[in-house]
Amino acid sequence: MGLTLGRVFGTEVRAHWTWIPISAFIAVVFGIGLSGKEATSWPPALAWAASIACSVLVFGSVVAHELAHVKVARRNGQTVPMVVVQLLGGSYVMEIKARSAGEELRISLAGSVFSLIVAVVFGAVGALIDFGPLATAPDGVQAIGFVASLVAAFNLMLCVVNLVPGYPMDGARILHAIAWYRTGNEQMATALAIRIGRYVGIGLIFLGLASMLFTDQFVGFSLVIAGWLVMNSSKFLDRRTGLQELITGATVGEAEDADVGRVPPQLTLDVFAGSYLSERNGAAALVERGDELLGIIGSQQIRRIPSRSWATTHTEQAMVAIANVPKVSPDLDLWSALEMMERSRLDALIIDGGDGRTRLLTRRSAAKLVRDRAEARRLQAGATLAERKARFRGQR
Repeated sequence: MGLTLGRVFGTEVRAHWTWIPISAFIAVVFGIGLSGKEATSWPPALAWAASIACSVLVFGSVVAHELAHVKVARRNGQTVPMVVVQLLGGSYVMEIKARSAGEELRISLAGSVFSLIVAVVFGAVGALIDFGPLATAPDGVQAIGFVASLVAAFNLMLCVVNLVPGYPMDGARILHAIAWYRTGNEQMATALAIRIGRYVGIGLIFLGLASMLFTDQFVGFSLVIAGWLVMNSSKFLDRRTGLQELITGATVGEAEDADVGRVPPQLTLDVFAGSYLSERNGAAALVERGDELLGIIGSQQIRRIPSRSWATTHTEQAMVAIANVPKVSPDLDLWSALEMMERSRLDALIIDGGDGRTRLLTRRSAAKLVRDRAEARRLQAGATLAERKARFRGQR
């Protein structure tokens, strides 16, 4: 998922792994450029210090952009357990569930508004140094002016790009909030935002291809990548919305796993994976020593351990302690439980039915309920179509 940076406003902040090459690229490109003989007269140490500062502040700008969403969400009574900082679009899109169109609009605008404020402040500092009374200041001050101007430009770009009406950008949620307010129907607004996002993605790809052919290849390539990202995000959210609609009204109790496995703590992972998980995709097992319940284990846990170590690693070493497994009520709606399972990165949740039995909601049992509901819907649609055809023939 990424590198954990810490907790801010009660939210765990993580940096996506792609920031490692991005930060290195920014530092190296500007370091080489600024230390060149024809670029500036700065000493090499100053040039590289300025380039590293640019890299750090660019990353910090994106972190601050995402935290602005989190801060406004908290002011509106929302909680965001975790946010993953990416270059384009943040995971807050999935984490924050607005309760009204106005709340969603405020949360969605927060990032771009903050980035615009940062752009104005850093732009003013850069302009003061470059064109004001400090224009002839020493190299160190000039370097500060360069860094300030670049950070201002980046934040302005961050503000504008995030207003594009396509997921995972903030503009998609802004569009969703406006459509929700105008129609009063959240599902209709979601469908509209996804559809427009798909068109925006296609448009960006064509614009990028044209740019690659006739103007700037780097800009064109960037637009193609952005368009591909927007299209795939729209497809993902379309499938997610369809799944949510399919299980509307379903509860955790309806998706309980009726065949929960139990394994001893000394079982090695190679045996566990071969004899249990290979036939139970998405399942999880309880780890027990006699009558003592120790924890749960599934594919999410053994996947973190190199396969070459499976033969010498026991389930007790890889499991999640039972005290750390979230508990859900059997009456909780299934969609909320699946979101909790996704955030916890587990294969199962404990169903707390108050009867003393250890019951599980697993990915496998939830998938079975989804398949059953999809099949029931397909049969119902087929029966409805057959009935309409029969009625039409009767009318003839």
